[in-house]
Parts: sequence; C-alpha cells; structure tokens
Amino acid sequence: MKLPWKILITDVDGVLTDGKFVYSSSGKVNKTFGPHDADAVKLFKRFGVEVIAISADIRGFPITKKRLNDMKVDVFQVSELERLEWVKEKTKGCDFAYVGDGFYDIPILDLASVSYAPKNALEVVKLSADLSLNVNGSEGVLWHIFEDFVRRIGGDSYQKLTEGKIEFTL
Repeated sequence: MKLPWKILITDVDGVLTDGKFVYSSSGKVNKTFGPHDADAVKLFKRFGVEVIAISADIRGFPITKKRLNDMKVDVFQVSELERLEWVKEKTKGCDFAYVGDGFYDIPILDLASVSYAPKNALEVVKLSADLSLNVNGSEGVLWHIFEDFVRRIGGDSYQKLTEGKIEFTL
C-alpha cells in the first residue's frame, strides 16, 4: 500500500485551536483545543505517519506544549518567517501534508504533497490549499484530514472507518 505522505505537519493556533487567545492581566491563560484531533494522531501513527506541530506563539507556547505532549505530538516553536525553511529541512524532499490557516502558511501549502486549510482560515489560504475543510480549528481538523488520508489510500479502509471498525489491516 502506497501512503499519500509520511509526515503531517500542522500549525497549532487556528488549526488545533479555535485561534482565540484568552488573556488576563497576567497574560495569556487559555487556548481551546478539540478532542478529536488526538484520535486522528493515534490512527495516523498506526499507519506510520509522523505528526508534527509548529507554533509561532511565544507567550502561549507552554500551553501548546502541554496539550501536544498529552497527544504525544512533537511540537516546535518556529517563527512565521522561518517556517518555510524549517519545513524544507524537516521534510528533506519527503512527501508530506501540511495544514495551516494563516498568511505565512501559504508557501508551505504550495510546497506540500497535499495541503489543507480549516474553514476559519484566511480566504487567501483556503485558495492556496488543495482541500478547504468544512470544520473550523479545534473542531477535529486532523480527524477530517485522516478521513481524507484513508480515502486516498483506497481499498476498504474508508468503509471500515465509517463502520467504526478501526482495526483495519495495513
């Protein structure tokens, strides 16, 4: 079975979160993550797909790191301006998928083998992505990407997924 990609790189804020930052007088205190992305990560790993997250959010990075560590996803702090070169180095010509929602994600969306944007992404970003998803950040973006991944693999994997039989044969 040929996999459509071996690495999935995701932006964090606006993709895994709703993109909103909750501040108090002490600074950033909350981010909202959805529950279904963690399930997708587990299933991607069963196919041997490495899931990596990047964030440019310096002040909220401890919050991001805590959630991504819970999901067992490596997360890297990468500024928007360094993102493209970082991704090129990390993927080194390997097929990869990318999901992003912001302006600085556009060159990476263009470089990726397959690219995605959540519903709440900037319009220009959705136009650059191969697939604009019908869900906002924090509403299971990675789950929807996993469904597309399984469709791309073909065979009976998608049928088994929709029947709730996630013990499909690799």
